[in-house]
Amino acid sequence: MKKFRFLPLLLIICLLFSSIPAYAQYEPLFDVQSKAVYLVNLDTGNVIYEKNADAKMYPASLTKIMTAIVVLENIDDLDGTEITFKPYLEVMMSEKNAQYGGISLGGLYRGDTLTARELLYAMMLPSANEAAVILADYVGDGSLDYFYDLMNQKAQELGCTGTHFSSANGLHEADNYTTAKDMYLITRYAMQNPDFAEIVSTTFYDGGLNIKGQNLYWNTTNKMMVKGSGYYYPYITGVKTGTTEEAGRCIVTTASRDGYSYLMVVMGAPMEGDTNIAMEETQKLYDWVFSTFRVKTITEQGESLVEVPLKLSWNKDHLKLMSGERFQALIPDDIDVASLTTEYELPNYIKAPIKKGDFVGYLHFSLAGEELGQVELVSMENVDRNIFLFYVDLLSTMLRAYWFKFVVVFAVLSTLCYVGLMFLQQKGKRRYKPVRRRKNL
Repeated sequence: MKKFRFLPLLLIICLLFSSIPAYAQYEPLFDVQSKAVYLVNLDTGNVIYEKNADAKMYPASLTKIMTAIVVLENIDDLDGTEITFKPYLEVMMSEKNAQYGGISLGGLYRGDTLTARELLYAMMLPSANEAAVILADYVGDGSLDYFYDLMNQKAQELGCTGTHFSSANGLHEADNYTTAKDMYLITRYAMQNPDFAEIVSTTFYDGGLNIKGQNLYWNTTNKMMVKGSGYYYPYITGVKTGTTEEAGRCIVTTASRDGYSYLMVVMGAPMEGDTNIAMEETQKLYDWVFSTFRVKTITEQGESLVEVPLKLSWNKDHLKLMSGERFQALIPDDIDVASLTTEYELPNYIKAPIKKGDFVGYLHFSLAGEELGQVELVSMENVDRNIFLFYVDLLSTMLRAYWFKFVVVFAVLSTLCYVGLMFLQQKGKRRYKPVRRRKNL
């Protein structure tokens, strides 16, 4: 198929007179301090903004999103499965707590027995590190290393290319790393699980009493969901925060407003006192994207778009093509649909007969070098084949065919050889014909 590209004059002028990418004007009007960002529209799958999306990053407690996935897929009955905090796990967490000078804990002690669901709330809301290892130890049948293998297998299944897990809770390990893009893939998958989505959209959970009779009140660390927190953003619907010295401040969120839904990963934000730059930049990026981008109809189903040369029809030499479907895309609100770059992927010609709606090719739409999508191009009409032109074309095809040329050449050469042989044979007969002599009487 040929590809025909039509670049709007306005875009050509922009490219000629500016060294800045055409889409750069739609980047946020503020500097993003976080080391890595990945922002995706969930309705279309379009990547709206990215920064160092494939760079190696430490996830801190964002690790617990993958931990939750593995737990949810290996425990069928979350409410009926009870798990006890084992002594050796408490020792492990006490050592970690001392090592880091304090870590996020859920108030659990050895001998505490909770359901898998309760432990998931403890792990995902207050980011309880002991809850993560309790769940990992249970699913791993006493082996945390086996649980890490399950985490890494799942990461590969999800298409993660820069991720390796060696921790269930995200406390720093040099071999526990990911990327902003991979973290998007992991979270997008996790949010498809109703139990996970419900847990990470909750701001408070009452876990009852621990073994010492203390109340287990668990509040979310995602202050963007908490009214009056100073970071509250009413459109946030989840999911998880994470912070260590090595990882910086991290947060993964989903947000919905006016019918548009997004998932954003922010990693490696500077740690400046009590200020959470990751949350501040998350809000700024959401404000920018909600005010800038809109879903627009690029082409309607049945819209006449282009013609392609037509053969074997007596009355027509071009076939009209139309859009086989309605196509919409998320683009900046101030972009005119007519200014998009279009690229037709079509055959050199079409032969009749053809029916209305038959597939012919594709029309690709792109903006500033990024493809927005494609629509199928289908026949806009029925066209019958002319039988005379069909046989003429058939004869022409035969005359051009290699096998036909071979047969003709072979036949000519065979005929010439036959004639030559016959000629030589006749000549030989005349040469050796016996001479009859007369007898003298």
